[in-house]
Amino acid sequence: MNLRTLLAIVTVSTAILGTALISGCGSTVSSTTSAVSSPPAVAKAVENFSTTDVLAANPQDVLVIDVRSASLYNAGHIPGAIRNTVSLNSTTPSATGSAGTLGLTQAEFVTLADTLGITPSTKVVAYDTDSSSSVGRFVWTLLRYGHKNVTVLNGGYQKWVAEGRPTATTATLPTASTTSYTVTSTTDIDVSADYVLSKINTPGYLIWDSRSVLEYIGYDLRSNPRGGHIPYAVNLDWTNLQHQDGNGVFVLKSSTEILDLLAQHGITTDKEIIVHCQAGVRSAYVSDTLLGLGFTKVKNYTGSWGEWSAALKADGVTYKYPVSTGTNP
Repeated sequence: MNLRTLLAIVTVSTAILGTALISGCGSTVSSTTSAVSSPPAVAKAVENFSTTDVLAANPQDVLVIDVRSASLYNAGHIPGAIRNTVSLNSTTPSATGSAGTLGLTQAEFVTLADTLGITPSTKVVAYDTDSSSSVGRFVWTLLRYGHKNVTVLNGGYQKWVAEGRPTATTATLPTASTTSYTVTSTTDIDVSADYVLSKINTPGYLIWDSRSVLEYIGYDLRSNPRGGHIPYAVNLDWTNLQHQDGNGVFVLKSSTEILDLLAQHGITTDKEIIVHCQAGVRSAYVSDTLLGLGFTKVKNYTGSWGEWSAALKADGVTYKYPVSTGTNP
């Protein structure tokens, strides 16, 4: 397919998605859908996100964790930051997918915490590049196992550098915990494919597909055997939660802007919001944002499209979960 045809698909698809029940938009497309309900007035920063100003003023009070690659970390990082070297994907296979499709088990989380020296009382600030969602998966993992004192550094390393703050190239190694992390509570913010299946087109529930519009309509298959989306899922690319600041750095929009955008897509606090993407990473960033905005019924389907599109029934031939393509609900 040539570029002109592809652009035509995107233009038509986005126009339809922007006015239909399954409204969606790419990272540079503005929605035209009318608000379903007015968002509450919020004049505060999104919780679960912290600022560079606060970190710079109190660097000794927190454990700063860099979730970027080794090469980026070695080229420059926030002074004192340690790099996460533990995978955030479980080695345990799910019932319908291979290993690596789900979030960490509790035992795997304890290994993560102990390796990085995180104790139940540790204040954690994690960062990535400004436009990456991987930091969201790290923060979401800690939130899932009851570690509430953790935040995303808004704007990440790019914002820190753009503001002229000091950087380092000498690695800071983690101090492993001598006593294993004791999980005293977990949060019900993760769901399975079968749970998602049971909530399709159900009043009081909304499935948010946080992938790009091309993934949603089924044109961009990535490495999946099937393209498309979960029936009746609402498409809103996660990147629409961000905008560029005066330095050209991607940062989270204000809470008022985000709530207004969410309301335009029917994403409101009265519903249970089930978020997914390709592998539960972009949707983890979205989940962090929703939780930080005060949404109390937020679920992240970590198996996401990678699991949903590939899962087979017991016969080993027939696909287990339904798929819609294009702008179909």
